Amino acid sequence: DRMRNLQLNDEEFKKEIEVIKEERRSRTDDSPTSFTYERFNAAAFINSSYQQPIIGWMEDLDSMQLKDLSAWYKTWYAPNNATLVVAGDIDPQQVFQMAKKYFGPLKPSHIESVKPRREVAQKGERRITVKVPAKVPYLLMGYKVPVLKTAKEEWEVYALEVLAGVLDGGNSSRLSQQLVRRDEIASSVGAGYDMYARQQTLFLFNGVPRDGHSTVELEKAIKKQIERIQKKAPSEQELSRVKAQVMASSVYEKDSVFYQAMQMGTLETVGLSWQKKDDYLKKVQQVSAEQVQAVARKYLVDDSLTVAILDPQPVDPAAHRKHTTGGRHGH
Repeated sequence: DRMRNLQLNDEEFKKEIEVIKEERRSRTDDSPTSFTYERFNAAAFINSSYQQPIIGWMEDLDSMQLKDLSAWYKTWYAPNNATLVVAGDIDPQQVFQMAKKYFGPLKPSHIESVKPRREVAQKGERRITVKVPAKVPYLLMGYKVPVLKTAKEEWEVYALEVLAGVLDGGNSSRLSQQLVRRDEIASSVGAGYDMYARQQTLFLFNGVPRDGHSTVELEKAIKKQIERIQKKAPSEQELSRVKAQVMASSVYEKDSVFYQAMQMGTLETVGLSWQKKDDYLKKVQQVSAEQVQAVARKYLVDDSLTVAILDPQPVDPAAHRKHTTGGRHGH
């Protein structure tokens, strides 16, 4: 019933849109780091759908009408646009029969082929400053990188994954060792990469400078760590440690049936085969130190960099908004 026969009415819509607005306020507008991250994506991307927040801009929510929601629902909530994942101790034949019984009779939607959203090539560094009430400054850096769906050379994606582990793979990683514990420039710092995104994404760095230090110093320190890898490939010992961590994490994640289902569903939804999940460990193990150095040299360059700096403004306790309670939604 939810897929094709949901009854939408104006009264429920008006109530629910207010819940969504309040959710946006609490999760984004009143969260300095989330607000900065949203503006960061808007600056980093020009033609990609990643430029738009999933929950929508408040202006979008203010102008949304029931007819907009109804049209969206009728177009996209259809069996020919859904991925059904069932994981666990199951009888596959029985699952197929049940899927056919419950979803087979539902009318498919006529979905026009979506035009490819290829991000235009970035031709220079982009930089924004976000001024909102906050207690501490915050730094975001992102370099344009390919993902499994878009990469011309698949090995590069796995090398980027290992690079993320070298930089931010626990307490023994370079960022934690050098910037937090040794130099004490950052109170927190991290790096990350989502190889399973649908479109070209960002290799991200984020951090909070320690008291007495600035985002300028933190950015320079992060770039220094990038330059280290660009000039000298990681040692085999370091590479082995990262790969061992990846192996352990992957084995642990397989203990979760939910995670297995999520991973298969993600791969299918972005246009890859669910069987790609079985390639992960083998491909990571094949990554060489020279390949890690190569992707750092190729992709972590200033011309593809976007930087966002949260410049904290005074926090006015009197302006603190009392949030209403409402339903919770996943985005």
